[in-house]
Parts: sequence; C-alpha cells; structure tokens
Amino acid sequence: MYADPTDMNAIRELLHEILRNDPAPLHLGIELGEIEQGKVSMSMAVTDFMANGHGICHGGYLFTLADTTLAYCCATAGAPIVTRNAEITFTAPAHTGQTITATATRRVSFGRNQICDVVLEADGRVVAYFTGQGTTPPAPKSQVQA
Repeated sequence: MYADPTDMNAIRELLHEILRNDPAPLHLGIELGEIEQGKVSMSMAVTDFMANGHGICHGGYLFTLADTTLAYCCATAGAPIVTRNAEITFTAPAHTGQTITATATRRVSFGRNQICDVVLEADGRVVAYFTGQGTTPPAPKSQVQA
C-alpha cells in the first residue's frame, strides 16, 4: 500500500485503507479525523474497560492511540511505517466517557525515518505528550525485483 505524497486524495484513501486492515485501532474504536500532509488527528472514546485501578484511563490505551496517530501521520509521506521508538509523558488523567483526540505533527524526515510529536487532549486539556520515530521498513525480499 503506497500513495503519491503530493496527491492528498490518494493519501486519504491510503490512510483509510490502512485503518480498514488495522485490527487494534478498530477494536478500540479509534477513528481518523483531519488528514493533512505531515499532520493527522485521531480520536478514541474512553470506555469502562479502559480504566485502571485508579479509575482513570490506563496509560497503555493512551500510548496506543498516540502510537497509532504517529503511524498514520508518517504514512502521509506515502507509505506505511512501523514505530522505531517512542516516549510518552502523562500530564493529566483521562476519564471514562471522555473522548481523547490525538494530533500528530511530523517534525523532521530523514531517509526512511520520520520524527513526530503527538499531543493528546480531552475536553481542551492536554492529557499526554508523545514523541516518536517511525521508519518505513524495506520491501520484503519476495517483493524486490532483480
């Protein structure tokens, strides 16, 4: 799945195709929002099963939303990616019933790599800040033509 990065219609189709075949975000109800070159937003409603023992959203779900948004932001360059590394800082609790919106912005590209910042917000308040690096994996050897 690849698209011309200068054709935003093709990029939107690519991201929607990736989501249709991405079981984890579909299972969590993650939805695509705005799509621009180098910027993507996604959202997720915090449900009861996402709560931890403190009664707030488990950080792993917030990390998953941020990581997913990073991947889709990087894919606006025209190819799917995998996350190479990432770090998250939780700044405020997210509660059951809230909708979390993650907005990823690409900061730099080099070779097959991209670095993005992702801000997660609920009700106008930042609940987490995430930064990560995505990389486009090399084509599988079975797809490389001699």
